[in-house]
Amino acid sequence: MDKSPDFPFKIDNLVDKIGDCNRIMILGGLDTGKTTLIRALHENIGGSIIDGDLGQPEIGPPGLISLGTYRDGMKDAYFVGSFTPRGNLVQVITGIGKLLTRCPERLFIDTDGWIEGDAARVYKGELISLVEPDCLLLLQREGELEKFSTYLSDGQIVRLKAQERGKKPRGERSANRIRKFKYYFSRSRRIEKPWREVKIAGTLIGGGEEIPRDTLKDFFKGRVLTGWKIENTLSVLSGTSPASPDKLKEKFNATEIEHHGIEELKYRLVGCYSGNKFSGEGTITDLNPEGLEVLAPEESFNLIKPGKERVKPSGRSLK
Repeated sequence: MDKSPDFPFKIDNLVDKIGDCNRIMILGGLDTGKTTLIRALHENIGGSIIDGDLGQPEIGPPGLISLGTYRDGMKDAYFVGSFTPRGNLVQVITGIGKLLTRCPERLFIDTDGWIEGDAARVYKGELISLVEPDCLLLLQREGELEKFSTYLSDGQIVRLKAQERGKKPRGERSANRIRKFKYYFSRSRRIEKPWREVKIAGTLIGGGEEIPRDTLKDFFKGRVLTGWKIENTLSVLSGTSPASPDKLKEKFNATEIEHHGIEELKYRLVGCYSGNKFSGEGTITDLNPEGLEVLAPEESFNLIKPGKERVKPSGRSLK
């Protein structure tokens, strides 16, 4: 192929230039065509792809750092649970770092379009330092990525002119996420897990001594599902916060209360894990005194990691 229909440069020339590289990383702003370019290059020289765009991914569903190919889909992933790297930089960098170790062959690293401001500069700079690419493709409109060229030697930098097109409207991005989630969840099923068979990362839910909910009802105005006590901490899953926290502590001889709201957890986007192995992304569809229900692709999980987003089975996000 002489020339990509989407870019003002010859793909064949670029393939010749990067053909011997094993790690190829691409940076670009929103809607500069990063994924389109990687597709074209991947068709020519093969390999695997780390899809690092949480909000507009092409390999896995939104909220994940995915490893795979456009043709064969996702073969591994790291759960972040958000649609933006802002506020989630540690998770994104950790996820990409872990997936790098699982792919020894040729690898493309696609990134999100956040490039403006000091935080983005530091974030992308640290990402370059982590990945250590053989080749860094800067897909830019008017030199806006030159600040990132300082992280590598000149011989590792390839500057490319981005295609001239406008940015996608925010509504189009949202509709795209809904479509991807709807498709992903249509291939999942509702899985019930008793509290004793699943842990919620970062919480004490389901651990320690179970507290009968009848003994908790007097301290809450709303619905109470269940509670647990580990050492001096009381963990309660209910519809409202305790009306009298001090009396609740005194009743159960606790010094700390960890409260989790039912509505805060329902439809929470979660990463499902069996031990340390990722088994899929899901959403919590029900919580009850006996356990919880998760819409997920596989039932073999014993740990869920809650994300920041709430997503219904229809694919629509909740604020």
